[in-house]
Amino acid sequence: MGSVLAHELRNPLTNIMLTIHLLESKILDDNDRMYMDIIKRNSAKINDLINDLLKGQKKDEIQTEKHSIHQLLDEVIELASDRLVLKNVIVKKNYAPYDLKAKMDKPKIKIALTNIVINAIDAMPSEKGELRLCTKLIRGRHAISIQDNGCGISKEILPFIFNPYFTNKPGGVGVGLAATKDILLSNQIGVKVDSVMGEGTRFILLFEKNKIVAGRRNLKINLHTVSRDKMFVPAACMA
Repeated sequence: MGSVLAHELRNPLTNIMLTIHLLESKILDDNDRMYMDIIKRNSAKINDLINDLLKGQKKDEIQTEKHSIHQLLDEVIELASDRLVLKNVIVKKNYAPYDLKAKMDKPKIKIALTNIVINAIDAMPSEKGELRLCTKLIRGRHAISIQDNGCGISKEILPFIFNPYFTNKPGGVGVGLAATKDILLSNQIGVKVDSVMGEGTRFILLFEKNKIVAGRRNLKINLHTVSRDKMFVPAACMA
């Protein structure tokens, strides 16, 4: 089904890219050209995702290698750069002074982190948004914090945010965070979510100590077990 969907998506995407090419020669306004560039970049990203999906159908096991967490976060921010610019969101990074590397299925983890970042951007107001990215080594385990100053999530809704098809976002379908949860579990990454209505939300991801096993699924990891006193204490990004 995934292969069929990917194939069908390519047809309208090709039409979009051909139309953009024709329109480029007629655009004179700088603002129009900026928006056209955004459409081009995001169309290219969609095409890359389709290619990754088609390749992924041929893989039976999770492909895990050691990758830089800092580089991964930078690539995620680059993927979300257009949305950050359109909403004038400020990104503040507080990375560990040394490079953190962990075994992971990088393409999948990039999708998971991008889902979290996109949700954070959507939750923040235009012109006043601030996205904080922090990393730290805790007892030999790598930790990532992604924090926004958006609308927040109520205590009643918070326990359900990873449930398939559950969404509180207008126009949402409820699959983004559900897919994110599945990817994190497959890579043995724990996650805790803190949120205060009207103040913002923070996702804290904790990597295992290189215990990823290729091909494992449905790993029993509690997604809400990372206590605050074990995370980033005391650090500016956790203030």
